[in-house]
Amino acid sequence: MGLIAVWASESFFWSAPMPDLTVAGWFLTWLAYALACAVVLSAVGLTGIRGIRGVFLGGALMGFLIEGVVVDELYLSFPFHLVWTPLAWHALITGVCVFGMARVAPHWPLWRHLLALIGLGLFGATFATFWPSERDSLPPGDVVLFYLAGIGLVVPLGLIVVDRIGQVPRPPLWVALVVPGLALALWVGKTIANPAPIRLVFPIMAGLTLWAMWRLGGAGPVSFGAPGAVRRHLLFPLAPVITAFIAVAIWENVGALEGQAVVALVTVPVSLGWWLWLLWRAARAQPRRAASA
Repeated sequence: MGLIAVWASESFFWSAPMPDLTVAGWFLTWLAYALACAVVLSAVGLTGIRGIRGVFLGGALMGFLIEGVVVDELYLSFPFHLVWTPLAWHALITGVCVFGMARVAPHWPLWRHLLALIGLGLFGATFATFWPSERDSLPPGDVVLFYLAGIGLVVPLGLIVVDRIGQVPRPPLWVALVVPGLALALWVGKTIANPAPIRLVFPIMAGLTLWAMWRLGGAGPVSFGAPGAVRRHLLFPLAPVITAFIAVAIWENVGALEGQAVVALVTVPVSLGWWLWLLWRAARAQPRRAASA
């Protein structure tokens, strides 16, 4: 899960490696995402949330953890960053469009699977067009291709591992609380060092998301879905290959475009509306005990 998340939320977002990226830095980033995914899996296993709602809310929880605990981007440009990127990218793109699509698409007809990958690649290229306005220089095409498609091989690897696991683990409560406890301790430590009231948005947003997961969840184990054919999983790098070739061609021949604005105009209202709608559904849901009676 951490492998899929670090590609979708980092490589796919940044489009090209930052000048200060190192192998050690990449592994530390992967570790942060792996721990965030451990929190999400614990939440999914304990609440029983499933389906596309579980994927979206799980991605949202991961986003609030990464942005609110690890990198502290959640507190910038309030309230825009409450949605961008926790909901608009981590939940909608990483959760639904990458992980969710990659889980179900191998069971679709081949043409539909390829169409979904092409669409994802075109989306990535559209977003990437603005990077020349943000960076003094961008790496050559072969570096971009490796960063997106080469590293993107971790996605089918992660999907194959998920196939082997089959069901979301449901650990004992004390085990499930270890990593969330560490994340909370880190947030508390940072908040003590910088006691800004804006930092309270993290427990509020994460708490509402967890509450919705609990209210909308159910009894019994949660499945990752039916395993897909390995050859179908290995088609995934087609999407980042398309992103790399189109993005580099635009960078070199056109320059910066406003792709990020187009993406934000779509993903921000869609993801915020979806999150609020799930909160509304959670408020109207039957209490867990009544529903299971």
